[in-house]
Amino acid sequence: MRLPVYSIKGDEKWELLSKIIDKLEKRETKKALARNKITPVNKAIEFLKIIILAMFFELDISYAVNEVNKRYELIKFLRVEDEVKLKSIYSFMSEFESEQFINFIFST
Repeated sequence: MRLPVYSIKGDEKWELLSKIIDKLEKRETKKALARNKITPVNKAIEFLKIIILAMFFELDISYAVNEVNKRYELIKFLRVEDEVKLKSIYSFMSEFESEQFINFIFST
C-alpha cells in the first residue's frame, strides 16, 4: 500500500519543491524551453511539475499523476489547471532527446 501525497507547509522538502515550481513558471524558463524546442511550453511546464514531484518523493509517475488528479491540495500546490493524463506525460517524455532536456536545465 502506498501512502497518499500531501503538501505540508513548513516542511523543507515541500518548500524546496515550491521554489522549483516557482522557477518553472518564470518567463526565463519558458524562453529556455522554447529555445530548446521543448514545446508546447505551458504543457511542458505542467508535465515537468508532475515529473519533478515524482522524482522528489521517489514515486512512480503513474502514482504521482493519480495523486495529483485526486487531491485538490496538490492541484493547488502545483498550480495545475486541467486533469493530467498519464499517456500525455509519457508522450511528452518520449518526444525530446535527453540532450534537449540537459541543455534546458543548464540554461535556466
